[in-house]
Amino acid sequence: MNLQNWVLQNIIDFNNKIKSEEDVKIKILIPFLEELGYKTSEMRFENTIDVQIGSKKVQVRSDIEIFVDDNVQLIIDTKASKVSISEKEILQSSSYAKLISTPPAVYAVTTNGLDCVAINIYSGKRSSEIPTKEQLVRDVNKTRKRELSEIEIREIKSILLTLYNPEELFKIISKCKTIIEKKALIRSDQSFKEMTKILLVKMNEEKRSKNGDSNRFISELITRWAKSEDVTELEIFKNLFQDAKNSYPTIYSLSEEQLKITDNESIVEIIKLLETWSFLGTGDDIKGIVYEIFLKSTLRGELDQYFTPREIVNYMVKYSDPQIGDKILDPACGSGGFLIQSFRHVNQQIINSPSSEIESEKRFKCLVDKCLWGNEADEDLHVLAKINLIMHGDGYNNIYQGDTLRSKKLPDDYFDFVLTNPPFTIRYNFPNVLSNYEMGINKESEELDILFTEKCIKSLNSSRTGELYIVLPEGLLNLKSYIGFREWLLKQCYIRMVVSLPEGAFIPFGKSVSKTTIIGLRKKHPLNIETNKPNKVFLGNAKEIGYETGKTIYKIKRQNDLDEFLIKSQSCFEGVFETESGGECGWINQDEITVKRIDASYLLNAIDRAALHKHFDNLISLSDICEINNVSYTPSDSQMYYYLEIPDISPDTGTISNIRYIKGSQINSSMYCFSGGDLIYSRINPRKNRVTVIPDSIKVGVVSKEVYILRLKENKYINNKYVLCALLQSKAVKNQLVRLATGSSSSRARVPENDMLEFVYIPIPTKEIQEKINMIFKQILDNYWNSSQKFIDGFIEIHNELMSDFQRNDINKI
Repeated sequence: MNLQNWVLQNIIDFNNKIKSEEDVKIKILIPFLEELGYKTSEMRFENTIDVQIGSKKVQVRSDIEIFVDDNVQLIIDTKASKVSISEKEILQSSSYAKLISTPPAVYAVTTNGLDCVAINIYSGKRSSEIPTKEQLVRDVNKTRKRELSEIEIREIKSILLTLYNPEELFKIISKCKTIIEKKALIRSDQSFKEMTKILLVKMNEEKRSKNGDSNRFISELITRWAKSEDVTELEIFKNLFQDAKNSYPTIYSLSEEQLKITDNESIVEIIKLLETWSFLGTGDDIKGIVYEIFLKSTLRGELDQYFTPREIVNYMVKYSDPQIGDKILDPACGSGGFLIQSFRHVNQQIINSPSSEIESEKRFKCLVDKCLWGNEADEDLHVLAKINLIMHGDGYNNIYQGDTLRSKKLPDDYFDFVLTNPPFTIRYNFPNVLSNYEMGINKESEELDILFTEKCIKSLNSSRTGELYIVLPEGLLNLKSYIGFREWLLKQCYIRMVVSLPEGAFIPFGKSVSKTTIIGLRKKHPLNIETNKPNKVFLGNAKEIGYETGKTIYKIKRQNDLDEFLIKSQSCFEGVFETESGGECGWINQDEITVKRIDASYLLNAIDRAALHKHFDNLISLSDICEINNVSYTPSDSQMYYYLEIPDISPDTGTISNIRYIKGSQINSSMYCFSGGDLIYSRINPRKNRVTVIPDSIKVGVVSKEVYILRLKENKYINNKYVLCALLQSKAVKNQLVRLATGSSSSRARVPENDMLEFVYIPIPTKEIQEKINMIFKQILDNYWNSSQKFIDGFIEIHNELMSDFQRNDINKI
């Protein structure tokens, strides 16, 4: 029985009733388990076990355990409904199941009340359904159980210790860095490479243990070994490093790569620090910690390198959905995030397939030997990518180092999927390379992201209409200066999806402030472009993506629009769907897309406009109602001017409490002229919704060129500026303006003049409502202005009595 279907049938008002992990357990799982045939008398709740290796100790617990013949045979780990189930949670529950009894339990289940992953501990098979009691009893009886060896138990304990103690592991890796640099005297720019060598040895020994051999990354064993051969522990470790290189012969570009650490005490101390932790299978945490400690502050360098957050990687891989046998490339692979997640995604399909064990082994070998490809300019990062793939299960054979745009190792017309986040903003200026690219011909330089996009499309298999999923600066999709790029792009590909990411999405991963977007493209068939044409394009405008954006420190958040987008993209629907966080998504026809703009916000506006047409009888383009009448003026230094600054206009309400009267020398830049009664709209950061009518008492003034001064045209719809001001402030119109804004971040986003007039549509109220709006709005704006002026006069008078030197022109607003 499917859990999600049961929930839909039995839990009314899910979003309000199911909030916590306890709600999932009590209100969903226990009733569901009873329907599967289990009795509460066969269950045990909140059971804990102690996991200890040496002095390191953690306490872990399961939420529900189910007994068969007095032995625990199924354990369930519950998560809150908003928590996505990741490999970390699955590894955690399956490790617990291996330790809870001897022999281990047969099943480990991880669920958030909707999604469910059940894994058979002995076969590794996964299912999206919890077994019924009848199925569990059957599988218990037919499973050939075995007790775990001491070596296996130690490795499982290490996994749990690592999963439950990320803060402690962070401290341990930090100590390792200090030892490498301060005690072993390795330069800070070389310490990361030395750490990767130690990690490689550690993982090779864990792999040996997994295969039934002894794990030699144990300080006590290495010390005994060194004494028996009358050498130092460092010499033994060098031998282990050579063994690791033999196991993974293409990890380093130079096969003669050696350990640079020469201090014996340093290597002994590092081994003692790391020996109790597990790196195989827990790679996300290790990768993140190594990046944070060794690379975050120094990595960016000349190639604008940024790590791609796992939330974005997971979304792109799940949406693209590569299948068994597909060849996958990341030409700017960094630490290997896209390749690791693609490996997991396809490997899970191999595990779940009904194929024979021999066929599954063939498919796995094909996956790791032939299907995962990457290239990375930075030598150290390319090593980290390989090590990360080993951490997660293999597939590092086709990871290359060097300039991707020159590389001969990445074949053209070959790959089924390209998933990547290339370098942004910097220009590439090698003429002999530029001449190999359509977007580089006859140019002295071109932006790297544009050239990478062309490289990716070249690499896609034409006959199989391969697909590219890429993170790009949003300006490429909406700025007028890049229309040539969009013309070229739409000749090569159909659009599959466009998802706008919130500003600051990459600040925690390299401090990039670029406003970015994910775009999915399908390469057109060279002979018949209508082949595999996607008629619908999925659009998303994400507000929350699972972590705090705009902050330098990565911090997880519950809200993630990308998860909702994945669900909503499973089937087409009409209109714009709004998420709990305020994100938006929808579908648009492929044929409606033009080179003018292809960003998600602009295209969502087109969908929303169609919905507005259905809702309002009279929906008119702004260009039919008004025009922009900006007149440039450079203030004279000696003259006095009324000077309105944009922050003087209150967000949303548009109220103004003061306009300073100052000398032109204090303004010092070209301005626009305004008159009393003018309607002003601030084009910058439209989320602030700064739109107002200048008080009539101000005859002439100047204002920043970040505004549009709107003048009503002769029209039969609206003939009053206060009505138009109120309409521009309304949610229906504000949403359109926000979506139309272009720029690298929300604070710098601007509404283009032509787009505002052409693509903003105004719902026209009845004459009676217009008259009411005009009367009320004019009155309240005038009252606010007059009251503010009186307040300022009184405030100055009070403080002048107190010997304060306040002047009216010192006050912007109250």
